[in-house]
Amino acid sequence: MERYTVVLEGTFNENGMNSPEFAEYSQRSNTNGEAFGGEVQAKYMIKENLGQNEAPHFVIIVDYPSEDAAKKAWSSEEYKAILPLRDVAFKEVKILLTK
Repeated sequence: MERYTVVLEGTFNENGMNSPEFAEYSQRSNTNGEAFGGEVQAKYMIKENLGQNEAPHFVIIVDYPSEDAAKKAWSSEEYKAILPLRDVAFKEVKILLTK
């Protein structure tokens, strides 16, 4: 069965990782992803960027059963509803769909 992988990169705002907004965002985002068949394959906290520019604080690898499911997870009404929480906790979030 073919899987579609999404790579999440996140950079927290100052104290964002310890905020109540992050705790709620994380729980609701995980539940939303699972509703579309998303399965977390790996989570990495980034220690250092050996390349250029600022390093994200973490990278998460999530597999979905289809490209459509991956896209719907990140454009769903539930996900849109938690964007204000994300904006408090994070400076930047990249949601990257791989080929």
